[in-house]
Amino acid sequence: MKIPLLTTAFAAILGLALAGAPITAQAQTTDTNAAPATATTPAPAAATATAPATASTPAKAPKVKKTNYTATLTAIDTTANTVTVTTTSKKKGAKTLVLSIDATTKVSRDKNTATLADFKVGEKVSGSYVTETTGTLTAATLNFYTPKPPKPKAQPAPAPAMTPAPATTPDSATNAAPATTPAPATTPATPPVQ
Repeated sequence: MKIPLLTTAFAAILGLALAGAPITAQAQTTDTNAAPATATTPAPAAATATAPATASTPAKAPKVKKTNYTATLTAIDTTANTVTVTTTSKKKGAKTLVLSIDATTKVSRDKNTATLADFKVGEKVSGSYVTETTGTLTAATLNFYTPKPPKPKAQPAPAPAMTPAPATTPDSATNAAPATTPAPATTPATPPVQ
């Protein structure tokens, strides 16, 4: 009893899959010289749900690994749309990269869209690049940020101001030491000339 039931279910599923295949194949053809397609009877909903999905699912593109960099801009070639940068790393040492700039590269200066003409040799730049299958390095991003001015160093607190001595009162005048004033310069007395 189980075998006829399984055979019937398998035949029904196979029939629905085959019925949906021509409709799927017609939807995928893109011949630009062919006459416009005529209206066809849509397949039942069950047939489209059981049709294999591998025929209509596009292959996933491989992930592209981006490599970040921070470097000094050493050359700009607006004709070839390339920039040359030199990175410095304590681990890897200095490294010179020639980065190709294409239509997908996001170029910015202080968070605003920019062009290669907005950059100057010697500026610090950062961004990311991808290595193409041909070995070409293509910049994904090229950024320049104006460095913030350094904060001023904290000034030492000023010395306390000199306050005048308190005024003396009659009581304190008797106990206080007499005020000293510089004595006038004395010169030796010379006898008058006769």
